[in-house]
Amino acid sequence: MQIIKRVLFVLLLLSILPVANAEVESNKTLSTDDISPSDVYVRARVIEQQLLTFDPEGTLFTKTQTPPAYSVENAQPREVFFLAKSLNFSAKRLSLNHTNKEFGRSFAVHVYRNQPLHVYRVLNEALKSIQATQNTLSIVEFKENIPKVQSSPTQVYNKILRNNRLLSILNQDKIQPQDVIKVVDHCYALSQLLFTKPSATRAIEVAITEDVPLYKTPTDVFTHLVKTLKVLKMYTELNFGLQSMEVTASKIEREIEPSDVLDLAMTLNAQLTYLAYQQKIKVPITNIDRQGVNPSLVFHIVSKIQRTLEQEQP
Repeated sequence: MQIIKRVLFVLLLLSILPVANAEVESNKTLSTDDISPSDVYVRARVIEQQLLTFDPEGTLFTKTQTPPAYSVENAQPREVFFLAKSLNFSAKRLSLNHTNKEFGRSFAVHVYRNQPLHVYRVLNEALKSIQATQNTLSIVEFKENIPKVQSSPTQVYNKILRNNRLLSILNQDKIQPQDVIKVVDHCYALSQLLFTKPSATRAIEVAITEDVPLYKTPTDVFTHLVKTLKVLKMYTELNFGLQSMEVTASKIEREIEPSDVLDLAMTLNAQLTYLAYQQKIKVPITNIDRQGVNPSLVFHIVSKIQRTLEQEQP
């Protein structure tokens, strides 16, 4: 009897071993040479198809609601990485709304990477949240293979931007000004380090609430961020000879929502963080606990960033 048990045990091990080896192979450590923008684009399309499974009848993702609030040209992997962080944040909000849990890794506002591999990894983390939500809601996952085609970082960026919009619709835009201001506070700290050189922490701790304009909307903040990015683009090209990403606001029939502002704020964060690394400035970890945040306060801090940048113009 003991001999039979041992034989069965050995057979069981032999049957499991190929599966285990396959799992190790699939989870091998990827290098930067393994992943190209085309691979990232396929991943972004997979996420898009998974999100579409939440609306099989097409009643949520309508033509008037799905267009992103802006588009870009000349995107670089660093900007795509920061936008992917925004996607991951919204995907976690989706899973939290439906499962009361968050899945996958989080990426702090100051974390900076500039390779397609890093974007790929962030998208994988977002996918975990989306799939967990599908399982909870008994939604059948998209399982078809998507062929790889030649893709640029700009195409990847705009595809992720669309995915962010789909997530915003599913979340009923649960993004709050409190979420946006964490990014904008960090951008302000970076602008102080880059252009005025005082203690960034001290600069932020000074009361920023004086002279805060009243009754500003997400649309006002969004428009202000577009202008700020244009000023930063001029500065970067003039002083560093670097081509920056071009941001163009889209003509849309819907209202600008906080999630649109968050995506654009992440783009500003990417640009300022890149300049900080270029100038070998240590990127701060900004964590300010604010209460009673509204669009007017976010608008005010963006104004301070813009004024700081304009002082640097000849």
